[in-house]
Amino acid sequence: MDEQRLTCWAEAIEAAVERALRDIVSRYPFEPDEHTVGPPASESELAMLRQRLPWIPDDLLAVARWVGEVSLPDIANGYFLFSPRYIQTVLDHNDGIPDRIGEPFDEDVDVVIFGADGGGARYAIAVGDTGAVYRLRECGYKQGTYSGSA
Repeated sequence: MDEQRLTCWAEAIEAAVERALRDIVSRYPFEPDEHTVGPPASESELAMLRQRLPWIPDDLLAVARWVGEVSLPDIANGYFLFSPRYIQTVLDHNDGIPDRIGEPFDEDVDVVIFGADGGGARYAIAVGDTGAVYRLRECGYKQGTYSGSA
């Protein structure tokens, strides 16, 4: 993932959210929550994350570097990409060890949870070279392992 691709994606998301909110608010009487894309993480935040979690996927760091945290609470059920600080806080509770995926998902895959939707699903990226992204829904979490339905 490169800077141009990610910054264009962030700009497209901001424009789409602006249009969606304008259209929805003009039709329905509700006050939207605050929607944010960015700001990108600082180099010190990224360095701290890499130092504490040297195995963190480069693609996840690239998104944090060029896009940052995303909070879209009124789009569908909501969509959220977590900040490096939040990811580090969550993983610090696991002593810096990545989470794992259990049955019925791919087993023996280390992952980092990087986002969620407002409907209970979590998004994870595989640690290592695969770069696979998983949508974990209707799953439980016990002792660092996600299990349930795919």
